[in-house]
Formats: sequence, C-alpha cells, structure tokens
Amino acid sequence: MARIRQKISVVCDAGPIIHLHELGCLYLMRDFEKVLVPDAVRKEVLRHRSVRFENGDVNWIAISHRFPVEEPLLTMCRMFSLDAGEVAALKILSKEPDLIFLTDDAAARLVATRLGFRVHGTIGVLIRAIRRNLMKPEKVIDALNRLPMESSLHIKASLLRQIISRVRQEFDL
Repeated sequence: MARIRQKISVVCDAGPIIHLHELGCLYLMRDFEKVLVPDAVRKEVLRHRSVRFENGDVNWIAISHRFPVEEPLLTMCRMFSLDAGEVAALKILSKEPDLIFLTDDAAARLVATRLGFRVHGTIGVLIRAIRRNLMKPEKVIDALNRLPMESSLHIKASLLRQIISRVRQEFDL
C-alpha cells in the first residue's frame, strides 16, 4: 500500500522566506498546501528581497485582516519584544493551531513552542525537502554550506557543522 504524502499548511515569519530566497530555494515552499503570509511579514520581506508573492507555484495566502491578541500571547509577545510580523503570525496560529509556524527568530520560536505550536525554520524546510524528495541530500548539504556566505541567517558555525554531519550520517554520505 502506497503511503499518502500529506501536505501541510504553514504561517510564515519573514526569515524563512528571505533566507530560502537568498539560497535560491524558495521553490521549496510550493510543497506546502497553503503558505499564510501576514501583511506585516510580506512588507518586511519586500523591504529586503524582491519576492514575487503572486507566483503561481506557491499557494501564498495574504492575511490582511486584523484581530485582537489575547492573553497570554500578548504578554509573551511584549516580554520577548517580538516584531509585528511575528505577532501577526502568532495571532494566526492562535486561531489556526494546526498550522506550522515557520520562523528563524529564536524568541518567536520560544514563544510559539511555549504556547504549544509546532515550529520549524529555514533549516527544517531544507531537511524536509530531502524527505519529500524535492532535493537530493547533496544539494541540501550544499545549501547548508552556503548559508553563512549567501544568507542573512545567523547560525553558530558549530551548530551548522553538527546539522551537516547529521544529514551526512542519516543519508549515508
């Protein structure tokens, strides 16, 4: 019996969109059923990169409606000084908790995790691409190696080496 590859939907912070675009890997977002992008995130991305959100390959969903932030989310967002895009994404998650939050921001990740949401970032999207047969492991390792030079993602060199080592080990490279 063939295993059905379930597509999932995500809500994005600006970081993963920017970093995947910098690496030439933004096309990986097409594997998600829906990619929800709050207005604040779209504006932040467009300040840094010329991403075409009307691209038909990715099911970009613009979210422009406003709704109030409830406690304890509001308190946590203030405590961790989250920006407008992160707050908007977390608001959407509070209404649609089955979504996955894509962010590379450590504080936003911490808040989301504490509230029980699933969180991944740029590196998670790249590794997922191997498992979904969208990229060969060698290509993902190449993208990971290019992160420090071609991307604005801040990651400790030692952590990046560990991730690359794990990918090599898991996929027998």
